[in-house]
Amino acid sequence: MIKHKLSKSPRNQNGKKVTRSSYTPISDALCQQNTLVDNEFHDGLKRFNLGTLLLQCLSKDRRSDAVELSQILITLLVWPVLKSPSIHCFCSELCQYIKKGVLKIKRPADVIYDFWGREDINWRKFATKASIKISKDIDLGNPQDRAFVVDDSLKSRRGKKVEGSSLHHDHNSGRTIQGHQLLELGIVGDGCFVPVDRQIYTGSKNAISKPEGKDFVDKRSASAQDMKRAFDEDKNQMLNRMLKSAQRSGFKARYLLADAWFGIKKNIEMAIDLDLVAIFQMKRGGLKYRYEGKDYTAKELHVKFNRKMKAVSKKSLYKTVRIEVKINLETLANKPERWRKVALVLSAPQRSKHQNWVVFLTTDLKLVAEKILEVYSKRWSIEVYFKEVKQHFGLLAEQSGKYQVTYASVHLAAVRYLLIFEAMQRNGSITFGEQRDLVSGKLLIMAFAGFLWKLFRNLISGAICGIKGLGEDLQQEITERMNDAVEEFLNEAFHMTDQHIKSLMMSENCC
Repeated sequence: MIKHKLSKSPRNQNGKKVTRSSYTPISDALCQQNTLVDNEFHDGLKRFNLGTLLLQCLSKDRRSDAVELSQILITLLVWPVLKSPSIHCFCSELCQYIKKGVLKIKRPADVIYDFWGREDINWRKFATKASIKISKDIDLGNPQDRAFVVDDSLKSRRGKKVEGSSLHHDHNSGRTIQGHQLLELGIVGDGCFVPVDRQIYTGSKNAISKPEGKDFVDKRSASAQDMKRAFDEDKNQMLNRMLKSAQRSGFKARYLLADAWFGIKKNIEMAIDLDLVAIFQMKRGGLKYRYEGKDYTAKELHVKFNRKMKAVSKKSLYKTVRIEVKINLETLANKPERWRKVALVLSAPQRSKHQNWVVFLTTDLKLVAEKILEVYSKRWSIEVYFKEVKQHFGLLAEQSGKYQVTYASVHLAAVRYLLIFEAMQRNGSITFGEQRDLVSGKLLIMAFAGFLWKLFRNLISGAICGIKGLGEDLQQEITERMNDAVEEFLNEAFHMTDQHIKSLMMSENCC
């Protein structure tokens, strides 16, 4: 097998190697000249014995048909990345089992669509088993520093025959579009993100189910049960079930991170019941918080504490204030109130409009504001994951409206990501370790974004140290422009952009 040929690392003025980090590590690694993606899939399939895992996820009465399963699986895994320079491994494997007459199918495409369309394969079980097995070879760091991260992503899918699709509001564009919405649960550790579980969510508006007369052959099959959950459950119920399943599977984390669309009483109570520290961004709506015996909304608290919001230094990008309040976790009006003490952090950029502020909630009263927001910044990793799987790993890219194909697609995309991520980390093409400070003197200090700041300053420091003859004025100009770029990115990561604030203001009447 051909391994990665790593390019020479740049060096600073002292001759030491500069460690580079990446905002989209998988994308950057796949663009390297000597990255042979098909080889990595083939190697990963053998290393983790994924063929046997898939066999275990077939219905018992069909396991006798599972001849040359590994060769079929490599076809399914490699399909989205055929644009890569090297496909010799894919071609050789595909030709082997077609030449043997094992499948008795003339066209390779028929192999792919046949397996996509099979109802008796439990792709969710396969992806979960693969995630458990592969994650053991990925260094996630101390479990006390890990966090479960949940988010949803929307993929536009047009057509009257696209089963399981419905109308969803796209918060990024501000429009309502037809498509599939995917709820993803992952775990983030020491710079590493591992997808754990996922579920398609079908809303009630313009929902498309199976056409009459073309229902599932077996309504007890994995894809049929998945489609039933997609229609019957809301995203909060899905999250509850996925978290419990992840903990039973052995995934351990201390925190649960989610954006404002998951910041509701039920999810706060769920985190407490599962012994997780919730860190949620909250909506600026009508939800009441009790402070010193009086009830306030988030907006009213902002008015009350706005002047107390301070930054650690003049160069810090954000000003914050931490408040300890109580929240009533009871959702039914006729039930006794159940008050729980929580901590809120109001945060806003120093150079922003008056309305550009957000509120974060945590159930751990020992956490200071800087730590709360530093941990929450890790939530950005799931946004990067969505970008990677959509761009490179064929998430919902199949040209089929069948639900069982959609069901297979979302889980296969996660397996592809895991295999490449583990391979890149093992071969040294991606470095997620502790970043070293390579710039002489003190860099700009952000009170709470240490994790992201290390990443960005490392990128820039490598470039600055490699240029000779830079005067102090030019270095200062570079630093200022770098600061502006980082501020823009962090505003996006912490949902402090004008667009996101506008979306929050539209839902101010929601609890």
